[in-house]
Amino acid sequence: MKNPQQFFKAQTNQVINKSTESFGQFKQFLFAPNLLTFVISVVVGNSFGATVKELVNTVSGVLAFVHLWLFSKSHVMNYTFITKPFGAFFNSLITMIFIAFIVFYTIKFINDTLIVNSVDKWGYNQAHADALKLQQQNEKTIALQHQILEQLKKRNDQ
Repeated sequence: MKNPQQFFKAQTNQVINKSTESFGQFKQFLFAPNLLTFVISVVVGNSFGATVKELVNTVSGVLAFVHLWLFSKSHVMNYTFITKPFGAFFNSLITMIFIAFIVFYTIKFINDTLIVNSVDKWGYNQAHADALKLQQQNEKTIALQHQILEQLKKRNDQ
């Protein structure tokens, strides 16, 4: 070790470079479209599944209420068969909407602040982007065709 200061500086640079490389790989893994699709599917799908379950419980509660009312001797109207499942369904529905809202705005925040390249953004749709470009090109082509037709009409009129 001839110069400890240079050795320390070289080691520090090596650690920083490896850390930056590892962070870049982690960022690439974290922002992978397949991972995003999986996470969204699990989170929102789980919430949606709970909402559907509560909807089924609400319908079965209504059926139990009607059955008890029609076929019991005293025609009992037990509204708890309807109100409890409906309350649970409503809570589940609100929870699902909040989860979808939070997921959407989290992805929007990440896309707007952390990801620079539009192709790497979550939810990027190459086919849609290509279709928009084609639509713009078609509009320009149609405008040019109208200009050519107007000039040809002017020449024919002269």
